[in-house]
Amino acid sequence: MAAGISTGAPAAGRWRRRLGAACDLLRVSGRDTGGMGARLVFSAVVFCATLPYSNDPAPFLWMAAMAALAVAEARASDGAADLFAWMQSAGYALAGFYLTFFQIGAAQTFGVTLYGVVMFEILVRDYARPRRLLTNLTPMLISMVVVQLGAGVRLVERDQPWRIATVLATTYLVFRVFRSLQIDLTRARRDLAEARGRAEADARRIREAHRIALMAEGMAGVGHWRVDLASGETTWSEGVFRIYGREPSAGVPNLGTQMAHFDVADRRRWRAGLKIAAKTGEPFEFEARLRRMDGAARHVVCHAAVELGADGEAATLFGALMDVTEARAREVALLDAKLRAEAAAEAKAEFLANMSHEIRTPLTAINGFSSLLSDLHDLPPDAGLYVRRVKTAGMTLLTVVNDILEFSKLESGHVALSPQPFAVAPFLDDVMALFAEQARAKSLALSLDLDPGVPAALEADANRLRQVIVNLVSNAIKFTETGEVRLSVRHADGVLRVSVRDTGCGVPEDKRDGLFQRFFQIDGSNSRRYGGTGLGLSICKGLVELMGGSITMESAPGGGSIFAFDIHAQEAAPAPTGVSAERAGPVARAQILVVDDVAVNRELVRAMLQAVGHEVSEAASASEALRLTACERFDLILMDLQMPEVDGFAAARAVRAQDSANRDTPIIALSADVLPEHVEASAQAGMNGHIGKPISPLELLGAIERWSGSRAPADGAVDRERKIPLS
Repeated sequence: MAAGISTGAPAAGRWRRRLGAACDLLRVSGRDTGGMGARLVFSAVVFCATLPYSNDPAPFLWMAAMAALAVAEARASDGAADLFAWMQSAGYALAGFYLTFFQIGAAQTFGVTLYGVVMFEILVRDYARPRRLLTNLTPMLISMVVVQLGAGVRLVERDQPWRIATVLATTYLVFRVFRSLQIDLTRARRDLAEARGRAEADARRIREAHRIALMAEGMAGVGHWRVDLASGETTWSEGVFRIYGREPSAGVPNLGTQMAHFDVADRRRWRAGLKIAAKTGEPFEFEARLRRMDGAARHVVCHAAVELGADGEAATLFGALMDVTEARAREVALLDAKLRAEAAAEAKAEFLANMSHEIRTPLTAINGFSSLLSDLHDLPPDAGLYVRRVKTAGMTLLTVVNDILEFSKLESGHVALSPQPFAVAPFLDDVMALFAEQARAKSLALSLDLDPGVPAALEADANRLRQVIVNLVSNAIKFTETGEVRLSVRHADGVLRVSVRDTGCGVPEDKRDGLFQRFFQIDGSNSRRYGGTGLGLSICKGLVELMGGSITMESAPGGGSIFAFDIHAQEAAPAPTGVSAERAGPVARAQILVVDDVAVNRELVRAMLQAVGHEVSEAASASEALRLTACERFDLILMDLQMPEVDGFAAARAVRAQDSANRDTPIIALSADVLPEHVEASAQAGMNGHIGKPISPLELLGAIERWSGSRAPADGAVDRERKIPLS
């Protein structure tokens, strides 16, 4: 049953659709000249069929009247046309009545046929208009009822009353048949209307999609094409015509002419891609230069695919053509701009590096000798004050130079990390020692809180870590007039957390958002109390993020500030001391060779080292240094990098290559070249460390103690909670 229902319903639907389509072909309107002609022909048939059964002029009058009504209906307005249609229906009813009631035999049969044909014609014509349908069928139904009544009377007269039921049943059957036809026709018309509506909606959507696609093609510089490989027939969209510079009215050229617009090499690539696609069925793509009709060259990207036929052979080639000339021009312009920007950045970096070197060289003498002078106790009070002023000014200038150079490296992305194991406690001791004098000058308590959970050694970029801590501690001391500056260090789960707390003036709430921005000043007025470039915290933020961490700040106006940051730093094996086994143990006095082409620098280093009891030899060039290392033994070599003829890198390599007692002697670079690449190059040349100019006496003496072994390592545990003495 289910199968019958599933197949029967579509069959009934198809029957209704076909019947509705037939009705649309047969249905004629009263205002239609085709309908008028059909009625005239039908009326003529009825007239001819009636003539043999009538000897009076009635058929002629009936024919004339029906013809006049048909013409009047075709020309009348809507209301009058309905009246004329009803009158024609009444005329046919009268003819049917005459043939079926007054005639017998063939005439009566023709009358019955007349009823059926006319009623079917009315039904087909007016089934969608129930009121008009009922109006036009009424004369026919009345005529049929009268005929049936007459037939009933005759049956009674013939003593056959039981046959009246047959007559009535026939009448009812005719009514049901025509009613079913009306319902089916109405459904068929509705189905056709819905199908036509859906088809029109689909057609509108397709047209709209096509227009949008063409608009998109125009905006994107794309066109689509199709080639029938059997016939060679080619179809182009408007976009392809536009790309080729060809008018659509000129038609689509054949495939050979199309390919002639490409270079020979591009045509070969096209054929190779076509062969592969024909075998594999996979689409292919290539970029080529196309010569337009006007001679202009365009860069195009062609996407193509092959459609295989029933025999498995390539039947159709289709795809899209995209004009990428402007895109390629933009790419070239961007690349050119990138190269120019990189060249400008390189020039800027080189300029800053050269300026840094040129400024650091005289600052070495200014800061170094002013530091030596400030340690003299027999200076007059005014002279001592002046020396301290010179020293402070030199250190301030050095800070500005360092900030500008570091910011430039961060901005250009030239900062590279060099994670190495380092001993935590000595590292922090060295950092805190840098600020002992500044804290002492302001009577500030400078303390270090090293948590017991911090490993003895960590792996991180110690130089960058020192730079961040130094910057934060320096700021804390600068903005704190009384109280304490405290450095706290914690470590957990591979994360090192460092915080610097001060009791200074704090940061106003409205200034906190821009605190880590470049060139930001809390007080940017001409009368600002504290100096600085406004780059320090920006540099700290950049370095911390480069090390995979983050930096935060908490502050209350007048209540001090806490700057904290965390970075990834895993526990490491204890860092090597850098002292060979044969040099283990304390050395009271070290023999040090200073190599520098600038006499003032050699004089400064000699004074610093002799002040603490070391013996110093000097070399003004690399060749002189090699001569001394070949015949004398030194505990440490301080090597300048930029020297005429042979630089410090080559000199270090030559010392390492000598068969002398100094082959393994620690070599420390002492240079105004302080970029990471310079430090890395020093290490690659065989040097053990790097000290930047201007020379910090503490850093220099610390390096000498570390590498020459002039001081024995301290015994016992590290003091993790200690204060830097102020006197």
